[in-house]
Amino acid sequence: MPIKAKQQGALFSLIFAAAVIAGCASHPQFSGQSVTDPVLRKDVYSSIEQFFSAVTQCRSISAVDASIASLEPSPNGAIQKAVETWQVSGCGTSRTYKVVMTADDKGETDFSISQQS
Repeated sequence: MPIKAKQQGALFSLIFAAAVIAGCASHPQFSGQSVTDPVLRKDVYSSIEQFFSAVTQCRSISAVDASIASLEPSPNGAIQKAVETWQVSGCGTSRTYKVVMTADDKGETDFSISQQS
């Protein structure tokens, strides 16, 4: 039985709403300042999410507030090393993480994360 145009519109609306809700659930509010681009931010966030979940037993981060602690330029003026602080909140608790990002010889960025007390 073919789907009528009205039903197609309703189906599309439901699919769109589900995608928006799923997107909201997996992407918390991010505020503050960071040197990360969207790809690096996603990679750092994914690692922090695993760390936060293991420590707090919370799988739902609601907010991340980042701040730049220090920047070290390379001789050509690009950022060689950046240290940031990410305040992560979820499930009524929060943790602070130190994120150290270092440029490598291939033009990529290596990062490490440690929890701060």
